[in-house]
Amino acid sequence: MAKSWQIVLAGEGGQGLILAGRILSEAAIMDGNNVSLTSSYGIAARGGYSEAQVVISEQEVYYPKCASPDLVLALTQQAYDRYAENVSDDCLIIYDSKDVSNTKGKNEAGFDFKEALLTLGNLKVINSLFLGVILKNRDIVSRESMIESLKKNLPPKIQDINLKAFSYGLDQ
Repeated sequence: MAKSWQIVLAGEGGQGLILAGRILSEAAIMDGNNVSLTSSYGIAARGGYSEAQVVISEQEVYYPKCASPDLVLALTQQAYDRYAENVSDDCLIIYDSKDVSNTKGKNEAGFDFKEALLTLGNLKVINSLFLGVILKNRDIVSRESMIESLKKNLPPKIQDINLKAFSYGLDQ
C-alpha cells in the first residue's frame, strides 16, 4: 500500500506555519509525491490562530484537507486543544512544552521550542526548527529535499541560520 501523510501545522500567526507548509510540500514534491496544501489564519496577522494542512501521497490526492491527521504540530494550547481529542491514537502530536500544559499524554512529544530558539540566538527561525523536529520524529520527506526546499523558499541572507535551526531540530 502506498504511503501517505496528513500533517497539520497549527499555532498562531507570525510563527511561519504557512511558509513551513509550503516548504514541506515542495520537499514532498521533490521526492516524487503528490501534495495538497491548505492554510487558514485569523483576521489578526500576528497572534491569531493560524494553520497549514499538508496532504502527501504517492497516489492522487482526492481530498485536500487532513481528515485523519498522522502528525499534528501544536505550538499553542489552542492548537493542541483543537486536535488532541479528535485524532487517532496513531497520530503523533508534537507540542511546544512551554506553551502547552494541559496535555492528554497519548502519542505525544513535547519540545521546548523557545529554549532551542534562545540557544540558536534567533527567534525568527521557529519554522525551520520545527520542520527539523518533525523530520526527526517521522520520515516524511528526505533530508536532502527539505534542505533544497528551505534554500528555494528563503532569502539567501537568512538561509544559513535557518539551515542551522533545521539541523538543530533534526539532531535533538
